Amino acid sequence: MGRYINMKTNKEILNVFSQPHASASCSMNLRFQKQKSQCMKLKILAPLIFCFIIQSCKENITEVNSEVGMWTKVESGVTSWLRDIDFTDYQNGWIVGDSGVILNTEDGGETWGRQICPINEILIAVDFVDTSFGWICSRNSILKTTNGGESWEIKYTEDLEDGYFLDIQFLNKNTGFAVGGRGSFASIGVLLKTNDGGETWQQASLNRLPRLTHISIVDEQNIWICGFGGTILYTTDVGLSWIKGNFNISPRPSLTTIQFMDQYNGWAGSRDDWLGFYLTTDGGDKWIRISEDSFKIVCGVLSFYFIDKNRGWMCNFPFDRILRTSDGGLTWQYDSEIRQRINSFHFLGNETGWAVGNYGGILKYSENTDLH
Repeated sequence: MGRYINMKTNKEILNVFSQPHASASCSMNLRFQKQKSQCMKLKILAPLIFCFIIQSCKENITEVNSEVGMWTKVESGVTSWLRDIDFTDYQNGWIVGDSGVILNTEDGGETWGRQICPINEILIAVDFVDTSFGWICSRNSILKTTNGGESWEIKYTEDLEDGYFLDIQFLNKNTGFAVGGRGSFASIGVLLKTNDGGETWQQASLNRLPRLTHISIVDEQNIWICGFGGTILYTTDVGLSWIKGNFNISPRPSLTTIQFMDQYNGWAGSRDDWLGFYLTTDGGDKWIRISEDSFKIVCGVLSFYFIDKNRGWMCNFPFDRILRTSDGGLTWQYDSEIRQRINSFHFLGNETGWAVGNYGGILKYSENTDLH
């Protein structure tokens, strides 16, 4: 994913030129050798340049301000990579991860127990609409529970070849959406919709859009999807029709996360694009890339979550640091000394938040109530 400079590709391009005539072979050969030498020098220097950029990012770390709240580690009991987390209230939550891991809490995250999964796959996303009805998407399947996860049933399976599902979100107990990519490198976008609680799924006609990665549901009139190639889709009629948004950033980034707070305020992030964080305050008519003043901190974006149009949290890439903003994402500062790759955030109001990541990592956020 993303765009990388590959010096080998440059060298192969040089080799596709036709062979020179004999009378010019000497001078052409000298020029080729010179170009080859320059490519080899660049090949050696490229990693050094990248390391220098990374080192520059590391050097500009501001002091962590822990007055607002604190992140603490919570025991998960597993070592699998955890991919997504969802709570329906302060007591009941679910986490999914690799090797069919499903974790559930009924005591506000004090303890987490395993639920039985019918497949041993990477579980990528989970969504519950209440304490009974929930859904999970794995690489190639969609699962459903009607009893809070005491039992899970496979409702849909599709061979996506080298592709996979990447997100699943429900508006209510009946209407939901799932996105991902199929084919080589998961390059062809997939969008499914259900109107019967996930019992059956229908595929939307996308005119061969690129990989779709994340869903944000505000209400029936505001449902958003992002994807590679700067793809932004939205619907105002619960998915009967989809409109391709105007993402005015060039070059077009590989968007991996999107969230709208209302019909106007939204954010999108890219893991693999430098300064990969974008915001809109006019319903997506115009998008703004984060300023270069935040270059040392933001880099790429693994995940983020906003609790209102001003306050949000982010995990940056490749440094795995938690950041926070209080101005809608215009500026960011470090929020924890903990280094943990965060794949998903979830907040319950202002005072309690959760984050999950690699190697069984669970973090809990508690707001400093002394400030109130």
